[in-house]
Amino acid sequence: MERIDHILVVDDDRDIRELIVDYLEKSGYRASGAANGKAMWSVLKNHQIDLIVLDIMMPGEDGLTLCRQLRANPQQDIPVLMLTARTDDSDRILGLEMGADDYLIKPFVARELLARIKAILRRTRALPPNLQITEAGRLIAFGDWLLDTAARHLLDDSGAIVASAGRSIGCCGCFSTIPSGC
Repeated sequence: MERIDHILVVDDDRDIRELIVDYLEKSGYRASGAANGKAMWSVLKNHQIDLIVLDIMMPGEDGLTLCRQLRANPQQDIPVLMLTARTDDSDRILGLEMGADDYLIKPFVARELLARIKAILRRTRALPPNLQITEAGRLIAFGDWLLDTAARHLLDDSGAIVASAGRSIGCCGCFSTIPSGC
């Protein structure tokens, strides 16, 4: 049996939150709602979430702060789609710079939200299952290897440097992110 993706909708507006949760469930996803950051962290603690739809303008911790906190924790490497009524270009840019994977402005068309969710999940699923990218893309773990892209070192499972600088490191970085089966 195939696992159903679980999407968390974080929005302080109950009507919008429930509307999105219902739409996602009717579209074949498992969906949960949270009204604020505290509720979001509780859901994340107790469930495996595949994507977060995150409103920016919320009382208490806003969506930008929550997104930054998610990105600061490598164990919370969950795709984030920002959803907000803010229309200013600088707000969208800031959301993406804080680590959001995509950004959608309210009011929105439900089918577009669904299409963006599918696209984000497709992109995140394209990485090989044994690949981990941490520290904002600096360290790439694959198999028994660790590639430090900033220092340009390839390390084995004991932490010893086995290759340094040169084109082989660049090629290793490129090949490590190619989906398996290609």
